[in-house]
Amino acid sequence: MSQRIRFSISIIRYLYTTFIIIGLMYFSYSYLYSHETNVTDDLRNSTDYISFTRTSKCVKTKLLLNKYHTTVCTHNVARDRDISGSLMSTGIWEEHSVTHLLRILSIHRQYAFFDIGANIGVYTMYAAVTGCSNIISIECFFPNIDLIRQAIELEHVEERVVLVPRALYNKSDVYLSLQENIRNNVGSQYLDEEVVENDTNPFLVRTIRFDDLLPTVYKRNIREAIIKIDVERSEHFLCETGEQMFNYLNIPFVMMEWANIKAIPERATLIRSFFTSRQYLPYVPETCQPHNETDYFKWNSQDIYWIKHNYAYLCKL
Repeated sequence: MSQRIRFSISIIRYLYTTFIIIGLMYFSYSYLYSHETNVTDDLRNSTDYISFTRTSKCVKTKLLLNKYHTTVCTHNVARDRDISGSLMSTGIWEEHSVTHLLRILSIHRQYAFFDIGANIGVYTMYAAVTGCSNIISIECFFPNIDLIRQAIELEHVEERVVLVPRALYNKSDVYLSLQENIRNNVGSQYLDEEVVENDTNPFLVRTIRFDDLLPTVYKRNIREAIIKIDVERSEHFLCETGEQMFNYLNIPFVMMEWANIKAIPERATLIRSFFTSRQYLPYVPETCQPHNETDYFKWNSQDIYWIKHNYAYLCKL
């Protein structure tokens, strides 16, 4: 083979490789932008959707640590007695956990915050007022999403919060139906079954895998993060679809609802294996002591903290 032919082949290979790389970059960023959009305009024409949001009320929350309060927009209390009702009457929801989050983010400002299952955005909005510059708020129920969007605009923290209107799942871009999880808590829904696409039904949601958010992480130059996840028995999808994210990021601290998913052995076992294989220990939030009981079904706290080796001090802040 002549030198000219070999040179031509090398040029063709180079151009082909360059084309593939550019194509992958374009796809990644296109995918990124598609997941950073807020509620679509046509959704606002849904009668079911409007019936949730037209009775909403935005309230100032309780002052925590003598420094931090924010705005959260609530559902009608008749629909959401638990979270919205608590905010309307006391100005706070899950005060112990929210205060702990504030202590971490106010001291360790390098951390981004993933709020997975944001509901109406209590954790998201408190994180924003600490000055945390990278908050990824993942919520699938469109009436909740709109309430978070309203609060973000009222607090002028649009640059800090990426609102991802998706449900965490083991497949990307499929649609799932929702089912009511708790009576009189309309914002708390659990994933049911795959369905045909329908953008105007607030009880049908579009999905995302956790690793799908890597383009957002790259774009915002995130290298360390903490996570709060409360997605009604679907917490295992964080582990099932997040291996690349956990490999890329330092995630020393994960706040996870546990009371419901521990009753589903295959999901609870997957979660425990995922974290323990990465040198995390499960901690009791109220005492900041590791769970000594090997049977995870006997971990009786509502939530658990998965804390990476050498980061136990985050629990004691």
